[in-house]
Amino acid sequence: MFTSPRHKRHSVDIWPGFVDALATVLMVIIFVLMTFVVAQLYLTDALSSKEENLSKLQRRVHELTSVLKTEREAKESISQKKATLDQLVADLNTRLAAINKDLASKENALEKKEERHRSILEEVEYLKKQIERLLKSITLYEATTVDDQAKISDLSKKLNQALLERVEELNALNDQMKTLKGENETLSKEVEDNKALTRIGQYRSDFFAKLQKVLGNRNDIRVVGDRFVFQSEVLFSKASAELGVEGQKGLDLLVSALKEISASIPKNLPWILRVDGHTDHLPIKSPQYPSNWELSSARAIAVVKYMISKGIPENHLVAAGFGQHQPLATGADEKELAKNRRIEFKLDQR
Repeated sequence: MFTSPRHKRHSVDIWPGFVDALATVLMVIIFVLMTFVVAQLYLTDALSSKEENLSKLQRRVHELTSVLKTEREAKESISQKKATLDQLVADLNTRLAAINKDLASKENALEKKEERHRSILEEVEYLKKQIERLLKSITLYEATTVDDQAKISDLSKKLNQALLERVEELNALNDQMKTLKGENETLSKEVEDNKALTRIGQYRSDFFAKLQKVLGNRNDIRVVGDRFVFQSEVLFSKASAELGVEGQKGLDLLVSALKEISASIPKNLPWILRVDGHTDHLPIKSPQYPSNWELSSARAIAVVKYMISKGIPENHLVAAGFGQHQPLATGADEKELAKNRRIEFKLDQR
C-alpha cells in the first residue's frame, strides 16, 4: 500500500512526544508513591512510639491502683484495731468506775466499823474504871453486911459479863475489820491491775502500729484479734523447730519494734510478750517430736531463745505450745491447714 511522505512525517513527530508525556506521568507516579511510603514509615514510627508510651502509662496506672488498694486495706486494718482498742479501753473504764464505786462503799463501811470499834473501846475503858471504883468500894466497906456483899458480888458479875460481851463484840469487829481490809486490798489490787491492763492496751496498740509499719503488707504475717501471727513456714521448715535465715530476719524486725516500745514502758508496769506455737491437726511422729505438742512447744521455745539472744529480757518472755488444739480454720485442704500452722505474739500483762 502506498503511503505519502507527508503522512509518514506526521506519524514520526507524534510518537516521541507521547513517550515523553508517558515518562513524565510515570515519574510523577513514582514520586507520589515514594512520598506515600516515607509518610507511611513516619506515621508507623510515631504510632509505635505512642503505643509504647500508652502501654507505660497503663502499667503505671495499674501500679498506682495496686498501691492505693494496699494503702486502703492497711488504713481499714488500723481503723478496725483502733476501734477494738477504743472499745476495750471504754469497757475497762466502765469496769474501773464500778470497782471505784464498790471500793468507796467498802471504805465507807470500814469507816463505820472503825467508829464502832472506837466506841466499844471507850465503853470498855469506862467499864474498867467502874470496876476499879467498885473494887475500891469493896475494900473500904469490908465490914458491910453479907447482903450488901452479895449485891456487890452480883453487880461485879454483871459488870464482868458486860465487859466480856463487849470484848467478844470487839473481837468480832476486829475480825470484820480484817475481812474488810482484805477486801479493800483485793479491790485496790484489781483497780491497779485494770489500770495496768489499760496501759498495756495502749502500748500494744503502739507495738502493733510499729510492727505493721516495718513488716509491710505481707500475706504470711497478719493481725488476728489482739495478736500478731507469723505463719510457721516463714520461720521454720516442715516438721522442724530450727529457725531459718528468713525467719530470723522477720524476728529481727519484731525485736526492733519491741525494744523501741519497751523503752517507753514504765519499769513498774508488769508486761510480757507471749509466744504461742500452733500446728495443724495432721499427726507427727518422730524420735525428736512424738506429737504436735512437742513440735509446737519446741518452736515457741526456739523463738523465745532467739529473742533473748537479741537482747529481750528473759522475764518479759513466755513460751507456750498448743499443738493442734486452737485452730483458726477447720478445713482439710492445704490452704486451711497452713492457717493453723503459726506462731502468735501477744503483748500482755504478767
